[in-house]
Amino acid sequence: MTAPIRGLVDAAQAEQPPHAGSGADLAGGDPSDVLAELLPELNAYFWRRLGDPDDAADAAADTLLVLVAKGARLPASREQVRQYAFGVARKVLLRARRGRVRHSELGERLRHELTAVSVSPPEAHPELRRALSALPERDRELLLLVAWEGFGVAEAGQVLGYRAAAARKRYSRVRAALRAELSG
Repeated sequence: MTAPIRGLVDAAQAEQPPHAGSGADLAGGDPSDVLAELLPELNAYFWRRLGDPDDAADAAADTLLVLVAKGARLPASREQVRQYAFGVARKVLLRARRGRVRHSELGERLRHELTAVSVSPPEAHPELRRALSALPERDRELLLLVAWEGFGVAEAGQVLGYRAAAARKRYSRVRAALRAELSG
């Protein structure tokens, strides 16, 4: 067991509320040690089934959090904890797969709908594009939310986190700066 893995287990346990318990008495062993020993096995289990190391790490972390939350209610022996952990892992895997299916089905439907509707972006004159790119990003976004997206100045300001009066003042300055950039 490596120290970083043990540190992850300890960190997960520290995030649990006090009533979660300190873990099962694993024949005198420390539950954190058992969970830290299981973590690489669980990660490999998920990696083989999900095919992506990042997804595997996320699923292994979800499983670890469930096990840590069980605390004192974990089985008493190391082998029983291992079996229990893989039972939890199976449920996490099924949930991850359902999420992937929903995500890919939704993505496919959205791609289909968006290509059917196909709105082309407004064509901006090269001079206008150059002038817009010279503006600070938040100022440019304020201007484009009003001009291209149809927001009012106060609404666009709210999207960007400005109060209405500040948005109007900033919008006025941005328009003047854009005008100067285009005429200069």
